[in-house]
Amino acid sequence: MTELATLFKQFLYRDLAFILGGLIVLWSLAYALRGRIAYPPIDLQNLSVASTVLMAVAAYVIGYAVQDVGAVLPLRLTSTSTRFQPGCLDKWLYKRFSRVSWENINYVATNEREFKFQIHLERLAIPERVLQELERIRSLKVISMCVGGCLYLSALIFLVHLFLNHSSVVDRVILIVSALFGTCLICLGRIKGMQEMQFYQSIHDERFPYG
Repeated sequence: MTELATLFKQFLYRDLAFILGGLIVLWSLAYALRGRIAYPPIDLQNLSVASTVLMAVAAYVIGYAVQDVGAVLPLRLTSTSTRFQPGCLDKWLYKRFSRVSWENINYVATNEREFKFQIHLERLAIPERVLQELERIRSLKVISMCVGGCLYLSALIFLVHLFLNHSSVVDRVILIVSALFGTCLICLGRIKGMQEMQFYQSIHDERFPYG
């Protein structure tokens, strides 16, 4: 029962991130399309349970789709891969954030499948506190990438809105804030991904016994 509660808690953070990201995109679309498409006003105080669940599911799907689609685009902005080659900017940000220099990893071979090492981790007797810290890094990485990607899409929506309409100063401010905050979150997601790889390297070097 304790393991089930822990698993629920771990995934709840990520699920809420998908819902939050999706709501950002939905709100941006609703704001940009106001006056162009006739849709009934939504009374948030009197929403039915079915409507609330439907909105949460739609937001979840959108948030999840934005994060994964962004991961397969050429720039791979929102990738949550457990293994990538950091660039010079990534290494500089990592050093500024963690106060230590990036060290190359060797816990997996170049041609080894991505999940092979993670399966190997399941067989090791790793202390629970270590696994909790690793899961925290993973969750923060997903949250940063998902919400950051959704903010980028929100900024794109407001950019199109800016060209098609006479936007107000508020619209321009929202565009700039969304783009800047989205960039910050994606950079943090990259840093968390690098911390995750360094964490795997430390576990590999520690040579924990099999459980």
